[in-house]
Amino acid sequence: MAKSVKKHDYLLPFARLFTRGEPDIYGALLFRSAESFGDEESPALAAPATWSVEAINLLAAAAHPAAPAELVSIEENTVPSWLWRHRPVGMRKASEGDARSLIDRVAGSAAALGWKETLFGNEKQARAFYDETRYALIHRQIALDPALMRGMGLEWAYGIGGGAQAVSASAPRQAEISNAAIDALLGKGKAPTASLKKLFAARGKGESRIDLRLSDVAADWHSASSNPARAAIDLMALRHNDGSVNIDALRQTTRLLAVLLDLQGHNDVTVGLANLAPLLLALGLGYDSEAGRALAASLAALVTAEAYAASAEMASLRGPSAAFNEERECIMRALRNHRRAVYGDTNDYEHLSVLPAPLPLKNCPDLALAAEAQRRWDEALDLARAFGLRATQVTDMTPSPVLAMLMESASQGLEPMQALTCLRPDANDMYRAELHPSVAEALARLTYPRAALHEATLHIAGARSLRKAPAINAATLRARGIDDNAFEKIDAYLPCVNNVRFAVTPWIIGMEHCRKTLKIAPRLLDAPNFDLLKHLGFDDAAIAAANAYAYVHASARAAKIIHLRHRPLFACGNEVSAEARLRMAASVQSFISGDTGVTARLPASQSAESGAEMTLAAWRRGLKSLTLVFDPALTEKTASTSTARRIKPASQPHATPMKLQRRSRNGKSATSSTSHKTTERRARSH
Repeated sequence: MAKSVKKHDYLLPFARLFTRGEPDIYGALLFRSAESFGDEESPALAAPATWSVEAINLLAAAAHPAAPAELVSIEENTVPSWLWRHRPVGMRKASEGDARSLIDRVAGSAAALGWKETLFGNEKQARAFYDETRYALIHRQIALDPALMRGMGLEWAYGIGGGAQAVSASAPRQAEISNAAIDALLGKGKAPTASLKKLFAARGKGESRIDLRLSDVAADWHSASSNPARAAIDLMALRHNDGSVNIDALRQTTRLLAVLLDLQGHNDVTVGLANLAPLLLALGLGYDSEAGRALAASLAALVTAEAYAASAEMASLRGPSAAFNEERECIMRALRNHRRAVYGDTNDYEHLSVLPAPLPLKNCPDLALAAEAQRRWDEALDLARAFGLRATQVTDMTPSPVLAMLMESASQGLEPMQALTCLRPDANDMYRAELHPSVAEALARLTYPRAALHEATLHIAGARSLRKAPAINAATLRARGIDDNAFEKIDAYLPCVNNVRFAVTPWIIGMEHCRKTLKIAPRLLDAPNFDLLKHLGFDDAAIAAANAYAYVHASARAAKIIHLRHRPLFACGNEVSAEARLRMAASVQSFISGDTGVTARLPASQSAESGAEMTLAAWRRGLKSLTLVFDPALTEKTASTSTARRIKPASQPHATPMKLQRRSRNGKSATSSTSHKTTERRARSH
């Protein structure tokens, strides 16, 4: 399929998808003034009013604490004035106190370097890159780890050195599981090695975590285990009005990240996905469904292809990286295998010990997305063959807690939603649980009446009021002496706590009201364990009923308004089994260059054998890594299907052994790297 690829003298222009060339791209946003939210060491930061305190504090960590207070531009005749460097005037310092300044620094320094290296054809193209990047960052369509942003562009923006740029926190140390170790787990007449016995039998008090790396499978795909720069794309922010994914916007944000990180000196990057699970729910697709997995695979395939294509485009202008030059053949082989998977090949792969999952086109609900992924993989492979790559690893689905908080996403990577609610701050920065918007979209897509949304909201997010609650409500409280004014105080405070006990207290209704109207003795009010509800005569059953009405279930498991056949669509948290997570990871692994970051949570009461079986299931499905968490909070009941034995690898096309002789694309016979002994063994194991 090789083509002649034309070498361009400049970066292909960035179309303006998000901006229109206005002088101020921030003009439509309302910013809150710079505040330091309780952390004296964290610099105050002006940020969009819709951002949470936690997100603002995280971004504030990327701000330079001692930037020059006064600056002067350094005029350069060959550089547009908006890309001029700056130098400090005087010695006075001030914190970088505005998110706009920080984002301008990150995007502007990259655009300035690109201009000086003549990567842009003209000023208009450079400006488009600058504006589109700033828009995507401030609207959190894309996000960078704040540790990366802290050192970016300081010389350009302030005339001060930034030092070495930090990268994300190191990944947990992983136990290496080779194919030889898999042999031991399979048994075949010999017991597992002592080290594996020790590994799976390891149990401490409480939750026990084991991080595994299937080293031979990872090596087959030339997967790096280094510490890359972390970034993510918010899928829920890149949709058409009908809820479908905006393919052009997804390609644009991916390319923006690839070029931005390259210009900022990061050749080893990982772009992840945020809000995949809410997207599936909003589209009416179950997390554990063939259609949901096919859409996830298509999204991952397009992002990876676009990132590699951008990396090859940069390599044509800046030269390939040393890492690519050193391992060219291995990397190109991995790219060819990625492309084969996106075209649905079931056996025609090079040097893989375990067959990957191909893209299941027949199950994909968005064929335009899948077709674009195929087309872009053709181009990415041609570009990489012609020019090499700057980044050899471009995508990874390992969840990032930092990016999750910064983006305020309901899920990161391939993780399911933890709850069907989200916390939203009010004007006083008090957090209230609200129904996640994707739930309402799903109910509408399933043609539920509008009244069903109200009932579902009451069940999932709670009424956050006691006005019509059972047992404890305005009438029953009034009968016990709580007047209307005191009740209004209680009801206003309910959304700020998670139990009615914390709202019906002397401190909320007023100590004077308790003493004079309710006639409660001061010695009782002063007691640290005083319970006003119990004092008023409400028992535990009444309090539980009021809590069930007022507060969040965060789940649709028992919501009567939702049909039984639809409830699996709304599964979240521990309702999503370990096997379902494994199936999702396996569907995506073939289309990313890094790890899936899959975590299988098993009850702590399960035997070490269950961990070994889950490891075998991950290996059979071609995963590169697996984290096992034996959680004492889980019971056999909540884990649903308890062991990996319920996974039937033989029913999966990618779980079959590789053929020794196969036909390559040029028609010649090719020999798989898998030995006859290994192939025979895997055939028996399946």
